[in-house]
Amino acid sequence: MKKKFFSNSNIKFNFKNFSIPVILSIIFILIFLFFTFLNKNFLDFNNISSMAKNLIITGILAISLTPLIISGGFDISFGANLALTSVVITLLYSSGVNVWAALGAGIFLSTIIGFLNGILIESFQLIAIILTLGMMSILRSIASVLSHSNTILMLSDGLFNMAMGSLFGIPLLVFIFIPFILINWFILNFTKAGRAIYIIGANPNFARLSGIKVKKIRILLYTFVGFSAGVSAILMISLTGVGSPFHGDNIPLPILSAVFVGGLSMAGGKGNISGTLLGILIMQTLFNGLSVLNVQSFFIQILQGVTLILIVAIYGLLNKNRTFTN
Repeated sequence: MKKKFFSNSNIKFNFKNFSIPVILSIIFILIFLFFTFLNKNFLDFNNISSMAKNLIITGILAISLTPLIISGGFDISFGANLALTSVVITLLYSSGVNVWAALGAGIFLSTIIGFLNGILIESFQLIAIILTLGMMSILRSIASVLSHSNTILMLSDGLFNMAMGSLFGIPLLVFIFIPFILINWFILNFTKAGRAIYIIGANPNFARLSGIKVKKIRILLYTFVGFSAGVSAILMISLTGVGSPFHGDNIPLPILSAVFVGGLSMAGGKGNISGTLLGILIMQTLFNGLSVLNVQSFFIQILQGVTLILIVAIYGLLNKNRTFTN
């Protein structure tokens, strides 16, 4: 009996053969082409430049969260850390402190907050999401008390030029984002520390038995997230000209959506920088494209949520019969 040419083995589409980055790249291209087709203004240089600037703050935080989540840690207080840091910087500046000293003090504060998160979680074996949720409430309240729930003006030529400037037509803020990508990518892929982070996330007990200093590494990762929140606070001030207790109020969801769309797992041990970067691009392109189409904000949030659920569902199908590979 002759074998049929169009047998199931010949025409069957095996979605499981696609890697996570390939799937995300296809989704990103389809979303980008969709909005390009619907509205010619989407490809306008000013719109692309604006999208790039808006992507930087969420991008820095998402990239910085990636190693922490891979290690099995978690932090949801970064938005409140950003808000408090922006308030402290602008209060110092408005009281006559030199701009660079004020920025340095803000970075120091945000880094200490990240370090405190790490110390409390790792030393007392606290549940990370509960501790950082409580820290989020504390930091947001302190920011409101210090600012009397008002925005604080900070007009600095240096910050304004950083926000509005460009090099070869590329916003200067992009050149601040790129080092975060490269440093984290290099550490995770080419260093012993990067391998240790994956081992800790996959099996912390095995990591301890192997001589890996699990607590120390996780504390450093929480500290780095705090540092990144400080950098993001400075960028937020440069873009808006104000410090505010409401800064960062709406960024946890899109940032966490980006990292989980990028393939990270709450259980740890999975994910990479390229996946997170693609997740950021997908969520930011979706937000920007819908905004260009004048879609109301609550519909945008619904569609972002649907996108997150669909992509995570795809991961569920992929992981059903095979192990996730980085």
